[in-house]
Amino acid sequence: VRTGTPSLVNELGLDRLASLAIMGLGKNAGKTTVLNHIVRACDQASFPRVLALTSVGRDGEDEDLVTGGMKPRIFVKEGWLAATARGSVGKCDAVLEILALTGIHTATGEIAIARARSGGYLELAGPSMAQDLSLCEKLLRREEPDCLFLVDGALDRKSQAGGGLTQAVVLVAGMANAASMEELAEKTAAQVSLLTLPSMAEADRLAMQEAMDESPGARAVIIGEEGTVRVLEMPSLVGHERQVAESLLPDDRVLLLRGAVTERLVDALLSAGGIRGMTLAAEDGTRFFITARTLARLERQKVKLAVIHELQLPAIFVNPARRDGSLADEKALVKAIRSLVDLPVFEMGPALD
Repeated sequence: VRTGTPSLVNELGLDRLASLAIMGLGKNAGKTTVLNHIVRACDQASFPRVLALTSVGRDGEDEDLVTGGMKPRIFVKEGWLAATARGSVGKCDAVLEILALTGIHTATGEIAIARARSGGYLELAGPSMAQDLSLCEKLLRREEPDCLFLVDGALDRKSQAGGGLTQAVVLVAGMANAASMEELAEKTAAQVSLLTLPSMAEADRLAMQEAMDESPGARAVIIGEEGTVRVLEMPSLVGHERQVAESLLPDDRVLLLRGAVTERLVDALLSAGGIRGMTLAAEDGTRFFITARTLARLERQKVKLAVIHELQLPAIFVNPARRDGSLADEKALVKAIRSLVDLPVFEMGPALD
């Protein structure tokens, strides 16, 4: 299946989803183009629900702020909703009616909830914090309770906490994110294993949830052998890796980290040795920022990985464009990824303008 066709609605099971995020393996993976293909497929299939679009940070602008390359714009149909910064509204050729202001301020202005009063293109400049993304969804659903909430991007490693923000995620693997097809296939397989992690045992999950509700500032929650729960409050996991590692006791069973689970953090845990045989959990699979090599190290130490919120991962999209603009063989790329991953893999197809 090539993207942008009406059948994509069925392939991704969009009629069964409340929300979906498009996550790239790295910068310039092609996630905005994939969002456009999903949007176009919904339009062509006469999808009965209103789409509500936003991004994590800024997307849909003409030029990529990182590389200077041209970025695809995002198409909206009359009646659809968007959460975007007021500074972006004037740059859209779709006519937007502002329905509400969110109180969320960004570099390009306060984020507004808007409805398209004509079809056209828009620039999405959404929130970057988990609680702000949740607020945007809540305000969008106030307008359209049954909307399909589509998010361009996922929380980055700077986001302190947040997980389970969308019900499902699709992964975009671009040749801009690897030196070879083999490397991209291996990176993709590692990311898929993280995005599809199972939920922790229900009793542990409920205990963790209760601890997080009682201590919103907790960055780590630990469950001991007898079910005792301890929380570590700190401004961020960043810079406190050793403190987390040294807080583990011999009988501890589960460590939940709220925020980005990075290479540096996992390295501190493995070096201290206390994590051996434990379950290491994050809020959802998008919060792990670790390589296949680190996954293998955790496995050798008998560390199980789990999440609070399980994610659905209906498909992977591949983008053959390399950093220099040349194209890899798309069919060979799909084949390389399919050899390691048991999921539908779609060729991305051209950018839509």
